[in-house]
Amino acid sequence: AENVKWRNLTFANQYHFHCCFTAASQSTYLIMAPSSQSDRSLLTLILDVSPTTWGERDLKRTAQDRARFAASKRSVGPARLDDMLTSTIAFCLSFAALKRDNAVVVLGVADDEVAILYPRKGGSGRNNMGSVVHDPPDTAGSKVDARALNESVRLGVAELVERASAKAAKRAEEVEKQQSTTTEAAGAAAAVPSNGAAIASALTVALCTVNRFMVAAGAGVSALAPSDRPGGMAGAAASSAGTSDGDGGVMALITGGSKSTSKVKGQRGAPSPRILVVQATDDRTGDYNAFMNCTFAAHKGNVVIDGCFIPSGISGRAKNSAYLEQASDRTGGVFLAPSGAAQVGGALTEVLVSVFLSPVAVRKRMNLPSLSEVDFRPRCFETGEVVDTAFVCNQCLSIFKNCPRESCPTCGADIAKKKKASSPLKKSKKARHT
Repeated sequence: AENVKWRNLTFANQYHFHCCFTAASQSTYLIMAPSSQSDRSLLTLILDVSPTTWGERDLKRTAQDRARFAASKRSVGPARLDDMLTSTIAFCLSFAALKRDNAVVVLGVADDEVAILYPRKGGSGRNNMGSVVHDPPDTAGSKVDARALNESVRLGVAELVERASAKAAKRAEEVEKQQSTTTEAAGAAAAVPSNGAAIASALTVALCTVNRFMVAAGAGVSALAPSDRPGGMAGAAASSAGTSDGDGGVMALITGGSKSTSKVKGQRGAPSPRILVVQATDDRTGDYNAFMNCTFAAHKGNVVIDGCFIPSGISGRAKNSAYLEQASDRTGGVFLAPSGAAQVGGALTEVLVSVFLSPVAVRKRMNLPSLSEVDFRPRCFETGEVVDTAFVCNQCLSIFKNCPRESCPTCGADIAKKKKASSPLKKSKKARHT
């Protein structure tokens, strides 16, 4: 082969193709080489599958579609649970198609229940958390199995909804028994159940999962000694970052140590983590403190939180999530609340792919939805009202519109009574003598 010329072409998909052009045969050979691992990502998806809210949406959708179809009009939502699952699974597969090293973890939350849907616990092959976390990134094939993802998510959602429905039925029976006993107990029991899903708990599990991936990749924060960490990579990273003792990395993250944390966060080969929360229920008033703590932890660990709130259009229900807006704004994520026809007919899939699929590094060059106004006002933990001025417990940082009388309703800390100040007359007399 004479007159051979090599050209190195770099495409937008981060793969390098070496093209060999031979003048004699006029044939072209394409040899694909794997790209660097610095641009691989980790997506942790949180799905709100609370049975109560999705049951209400299904009833409204059925009644509304019956009337609109009779008038030869198309459906305008709201989305059903199956619509949301189909769209989110398609989004996960699209994310996995961006790069073969990308990893996906799906969490589900239904009322007070939180579970990891994919990879399933005790799964085989690629459908196993240990396999996804610790497998080398240059293994052949994709880290996401489309069939296992679809089956695991739908089966996990069914099990999660069943457990949440059983707990809700049990609570309803207890309330009914108390109501039949005394009217006073009935009034007290009616205020116990709280609306919404435990999104804060799901965020906590998501952050722990993200840190597990980061530790396995040689970054993150681990309480284990460097010699006890899996793979030896994390130990080398910790020793290079100056964390000699077991809790050095944890203390560095808490205290904000610049030297150690900067080296750990910038560890080469670590995935770029992000969390996408698909929420359908109203915000839980009592979870505000935990939600904000998760937001600050995500911001400290360079974890981006994206938020997609799916409003139901039902009277009295929230149209967006103030908590999720604050989390997205604080961590540099994207927030969107698609409504109406944007939830049905495959439109929700288009919204997820076009808004939330792009990597974090290129979002600055894209025309994505931005939050022009974010309501940073907190809510009272007792009444759920938005407050401008409130009382804050110095033990648990709970926020109350009115000052509690004896103890904090959240943590039970005693409230110190104010000492009586000296009378203005005595102060004036003392001033005259001096």
